[in-house]
Amino acid sequence: MDHRRKMLATASSQAQGPEFIVDRFSDLPVEVAHHILSFLPFKDIGQVGCVSKRCLELYLSYPSLIFNLSHHQRNNMWRRLEAFNYFDKFLANRDSNEIECFRISWDYHSVKFARAFNELLRISTWIRHAARCNVQVLDLDFDMQCRVPLELLPSSISACKSLRTLVIDFKWNILKWPSSNFLTNLQCLKLNRVQIEGLELFDKWIPCCKFLKELQLVYVSGIKRMTVISSSLESFSFVLYDRNPLCYLGISGEKLEDIHIQWQCASVSGKSLNIFAPNLKYLKWGGNLMDHQNLGNLMCLEKAEIYLYPKVDESDKVFEVLCSIGRSKVLILNEETMKALCRKSPMPTLDGISYLGLRTSSLSDELFPKMVSLLNGMTTLRKLCITSNPSFIRWRPLDAPDNSSRYNTSCCGSHNLACMHELQEVIIELSNGTNEWKLAKYILEHIQSLKKMVILYSSKQEEDVVLRKKTEMISAPTVVFQKK
Repeated sequence: MDHRRKMLATASSQAQGPEFIVDRFSDLPVEVAHHILSFLPFKDIGQVGCVSKRCLELYLSYPSLIFNLSHHQRNNMWRRLEAFNYFDKFLANRDSNEIECFRISWDYHSVKFARAFNELLRISTWIRHAARCNVQVLDLDFDMQCRVPLELLPSSISACKSLRTLVIDFKWNILKWPSSNFLTNLQCLKLNRVQIEGLELFDKWIPCCKFLKELQLVYVSGIKRMTVISSSLESFSFVLYDRNPLCYLGISGEKLEDIHIQWQCASVSGKSLNIFAPNLKYLKWGGNLMDHQNLGNLMCLEKAEIYLYPKVDESDKVFEVLCSIGRSKVLILNEETMKALCRKSPMPTLDGISYLGLRTSSLSDELFPKMVSLLNGMTTLRKLCITSNPSFIRWRPLDAPDNSSRYNTSCCGSHNLACMHELQEVIIELSNGTNEWKLAKYILEHIQSLKKMVILYSSKQEEDVVLRKKTEMISAPTVVFQKK
């Protein structure tokens, strides 16, 4: 006990002697003390509460609560029961002190006696208590083996006007959505690995939630059609993989500024994506091209990241997508999207772009001319970033024949790359070939506006980098070699 007190106190002046200890921690303002306690695990904060009466008050009024069973507690009946009893007593003792954030991480299937202890009922009681204490953030992470509908959002939560953020991860379990007038003051909703029961109520709830700014749906299964219409929504994220019955996703919101969609499926037949977001600033879209997609007129778009995997015959669809995002100043493409775009004849002009990012496996002979064609005519380009997937970088001895890069840089001149007279910065990540070196050398020799070039390399490429810096004279003051 004395040791804990000394850890939280500082000695007074030396004139008073070492026997006089001043507890400066207890004299701190509540907000400052809580901020210091926030750096400790929740179980350690409980130990701080044993030091003094003042520390106990700070512990019981601590606004961020976490219930998370350790590995030993999960699989030991009595330790598990002890943890639940302790938290029951803690909530009773803290009375009506306000709760800013309440996180519950709970697994149901790890032991057979979870039902015998009425754990689900006790957790539901905790949530009611949090609602009475004006909880602002509620984070529920449940792992259940049995797929049963969970009614863990009691009616008391519906009347909780203080709740601003609700995060639910149910590990593929079923969530019964209460009603369309549920939590209409909510500002942020994140659903992860959830199957919604009562989707029609959920669709009706979104327009009724007038303060909702952020909506995140990750692996929300069992949906055939989803329409998100909101006058307040600013950010929307949607992630869905594998075989899923979803055939239509519609997003509509005049205040939407940020949309992230990762929709990948085994078959795109009959699937549609429709977006109405006239004030959208940032779009990140990955996965498959659907049968039909309509991105609308994105006049305010500032940044677009496109990581699609189009089929050979979908070049026209890729072209339509690029036309929709053509006003974006920042454009980032993956290798597959770039290849599909370059199959379109004539190549679309992407003028107006100031930053171009290309994510490739490697700058192969097949990809090199396509990339050059894409760069052709980008007169406003100021920064170019070409990165490689590290999993594709393999070590090759310096004296080994390089059969992966036989493309001549004369194609750069034939495509008029020198017209990029505003290009100021280039970042190139080396892969298992020499085309990146050829491109770097050409840009250094022909782009007069260049101010900085960064060449990224791995530890396995270090010897090759040292040699090429000497033999190919890529050592201008504008070049920075950076080891990853």
